[in-house]
Amino acid sequence: MEALNYSQDQLSHALMAELAQHTEALSLPRLCKKLGVRQSTLLRCIAYLGEESIGQHKGAGWVHLQQDGDRSLLSLTEEGRRVCESTVNQSDGEPEMPTGVVSRNVQRHAFSNQVAEELIDQIAQEVPVALVYNGISHAVMLATPLDLEDFALGFSLSEAIVDDASEIYDMECQSDPEVQGIEVQIQISAARFAALKERRRHLAGNTGCGLCGKDSLQALPMDLPAIKTEAVQQLSKASLLKALEGLSSLQAINLQTGAVHAAAWVDMQGEILVLREDVGRHNALDKLLGALATAKVKTKLQVEGFVLMSSRLSYELVQKAARANIAILAALSAPTALAIDLAEQAGICLIGFVRQHGYVVYTHPERLLTE
Repeated sequence: MEALNYSQDQLSHALMAELAQHTEALSLPRLCKKLGVRQSTLLRCIAYLGEESIGQHKGAGWVHLQQDGDRSLLSLTEEGRRVCESTVNQSDGEPEMPTGVVSRNVQRHAFSNQVAEELIDQIAQEVPVALVYNGISHAVMLATPLDLEDFALGFSLSEAIVDDASEIYDMECQSDPEVQGIEVQIQISAARFAALKERRRHLAGNTGCGLCGKDSLQALPMDLPAIKTEAVQQLSKASLLKALEGLSSLQAINLQTGAVHAAAWVDMQGEILVLREDVGRHNALDKLLGALATAKVKTKLQVEGFVLMSSRLSYELVQKAARANIAILAALSAPTALAIDLAEQAGICLIGFVRQHGYVVYTHPERLLTE
């Protein structure tokens, strides 16, 4: 079947199976009682299976939500019924594809109530992802198993394994059910692979954080290249506020789980153009950088913009932004002292504590409009 893969989630399966048994539309309260979930949980699931877009993730178009007066009614679309039929016809041995979200039975407790509530909750996935270059495993990360080709490309660029996307010749994701992990097989040019092997001689390992695994203080890359821009980009307060107001609604996985970070590419008018999510903040940024570097997404090359993140700002995020020539890096939380020092050195405007009431600028305020 066509794979947006949301139907692989247990709640999605249960919802669609229930709808498939009826020709008429079912009310949301009836479905919530049948499935044993809160209406808010069911609505998040419906958003994924529905006909609308959530940020960068287009809904599957398998269910249709309609209003009949005060009643909310749900039914399968023709495509949804086709998917249910094809799912029934699939062999039991076909492996499920990762979705980034799984369902778990949980107990919700309230301090004011002695009775626990049995629920099905949506949980963010975190799986081992091995990045394998020309047959040699270089790094194993714990990541959300979505947009892994973007992740591999962004990691390869931000960790200076390749200098350009054209140096990657092929890429393939392979699931390994024995370890419940995923290998991303990456074929790079002979010159870059030779350089990588030389680097590996001096590394005990690498977790993508920029520091872990280095075997000496001398190996730490504390000198970053200065940002190169034709003109000084200047961001307005209104644009930053607009991006902040739009960020949470575009975090599709976080809306379900509340457990992942987001990295977004925003134009200078505050419009979020590309967004990626992951349990790791550096993984989310790598996914974003990979998406921006692909031929199909030319946003970064066509317009000026900045990166907005939902996390704190640590050393490795500034390092990755500098290598990607990003001049403005903003986040909802605080930076570390080392991140500030490196942003100052690289010419990056570092903005933290972005809130409805304001923000804090730590470096290079000349990149902001004075209003």
